[in-house]
Amino acid sequence: MKKDLAYYASLEYPYECYSGENELGDAFLVEFLDFDIKGTSEDYDEAVELAHKYLIKHIVNELKNGRELPNPREGKNFMKHREALVAYKNKDFNTALSIWKEESKIKNDQAMANLGLMYLKGEGVNKDFSKAKEWFEEASKYDNDSANFNLALMYQTKIGVEEDLEKAKEYFRRAVAKNHTQAAFRLALVLLQDRTKVDEVKEGFDCMLKAAQNGHTMASIQLTGMDKELPEGVELNHNFRAKEKEEQLEIINDALDRFIRPILVKDGGNIILIDYLNDPELEIRLAYQGACVGCSIASTGTYTMIADTMQKIIDPRVRIFIL
Repeated sequence: MKKDLAYYASLEYPYECYSGENELGDAFLVEFLDFDIKGTSEDYDEAVELAHKYLIKHIVNELKNGRELPNPREGKNFMKHREALVAYKNKDFNTALSIWKEESKIKNDQAMANLGLMYLKGEGVNKDFSKAKEWFEEASKYDNDSANFNLALMYQTKIGVEEDLEKAKEYFRRAVAKNHTQAAFRLALVLLQDRTKVDEVKEGFDCMLKAAQNGHTMASIQLTGMDKELPEGVELNHNFRAKEKEEQLEIINDALDRFIRPILVKDGGNIILIDYLNDPELEIRLAYQGACVGCSIASTGTYTMIADTMQKIIDPRVRIFIL
């Protein structure tokens, strides 16, 4: 993607808001942590708007002068954080610990999350699950994805806490919302354990697909069809594609009921339609149930049978994912 004004304006640069007083009364100061850019007003929303306005002006000026802009969390207030990362990678845990403790005082949530990891692993400190949890919870207040992921793992695998799968799912979901790939995979595995719960299967499917699309190897293996490319130069079924989505769904469900499900049910399995997209490309998302789950034949021969059937009633240019 071209790194122009639109690109940088779309990035979520972190900012802090400080409240205080001026000669006129209460005031709010909004500061972007990657830049020396502030906006102030007696109204919170106006202070945020002013700070964003000044940020755009700064970006325009930097681009005009050919200067490179930092990515979020790589600017001026994060220099110490990067110094700590270098120390950590070089196993200088004392230096990393000292810097991250100071950074946590200025609300650097990633520093908090990293402190949690140090206590979790016993790096430069005595292993202490309670302190690890405390630091993760502090970082979680700022919706830090790493902290939320590690809290989820603690509740899922009983690390220093009682097992609580509902809390684990809650923290996994918060991490997934910030596009945390490993959290998406882990949450998918939890939600897909009982495939009779259709709502959880749908959510699990979405998480597995997100993880696979982000390059998670195991997710790609679990989700059959990820390695299939849409063919070019094939004849399209314009009659099918011209129909309303509801009519298209009726045709797809009819094909599943007549040609696919009877074969799977006979062997103790089944399949459910998770979702169907028809823009910009046709995409069918299916999930196995019963004996088909985890069956090696289902990921090869059964997938081929389903794909062939759908391509015959639609056309070859339809993407099919089966979990």
